Amino acid sequence: MSETTKNKYTLETLLPLNVSYDRDHILRQQDVDMINILVEVIEGSRSILTPKVGDRMRHVDRDGDFYGHALLENLRADGMSVCLAPYVPFVGIGDPDIWLSVSGGPFTSIDPAEMKFIGWEDGVFSAWGHCGPCANGSVRFMAKVAKWEYFDPEPLYGDFSTETWRKLYVRINDNPESRYRYVANGTAFRDDADFDKFKKNYEATVFNHSDSMLVVWCFRDKTEFLQEDEWNRLDLPMQERMYNGQLVKVKIKKDMERHISTFYRIELPPITY
Repeated sequence: MSETTKNKYTLETLLPLNVSYDRDHILRQQDVDMINILVEVIEGSRSILTPKVGDRMRHVDRDGDFYGHALLENLRADGMSVCLAPYVPFVGIGDPDIWLSVSGGPFTSIDPAEMKFIGWEDGVFSAWGHCGPCANGSVRFMAKVAKWEYFDPEPLYGDFSTETWRKLYVRINDNPESRYRYVANGTAFRDDADFDKFKKNYEATVFNHSDSMLVVWCFRDKTEFLQEDEWNRLDLPMQERMYNGQLVKVKIKKDMERHISTFYRIELPPITY
């Protein structure tokens, strides 16, 4: 169980989290007292053995999509309901500890026994202030909660996840009149040679999703501009890339640990009139 913080907030320390609330409704001592009670209940009910409503979680689903701050929303008969990408939840005191009103999504259900405790973090919560439910009437605060980790036991793509990799869904275009053989979100490739060049530059691994769709895991993209003399001194492989319809010389550096391909370009002089 975590240590409970008593009287965590004062008017002065709660104000920075609630500047707009204070502007519209004036932050009062009764708001501070309410928040301090909620903090004590939340922190006093935490455990390193049992996931609790209000805890946070690192989650990687079957498709490799990573969610760094998923929220344990409610314990149901089929498992713990988890909101993978939540907004700030509303919290109240219930039985045995707290209840949440959560928006965001998507939601999933996970067996708490499959969650691994990895530490503690400050979770953000909100509650209606002294003015009750109204526009901009919620007070935000932070309380220490347990942090858990869960990886789907049957991943489709091995150890790949969007935490450190870029994932592309690439559609195979069979229309012979199309300019592009492969089309993805944010990019396209004219032919196999163009696609192969991309795969080499971004250390890509390709999975078949369907007859007309590929899933590509690859390095993320980063572009940096350098002065021409500095660019010339870079001892890196050079190639030409298409930017806005123009061929541009670039030099490439790969970060094999962080999975980033950095493309260095020559910074053009400013346009003067």
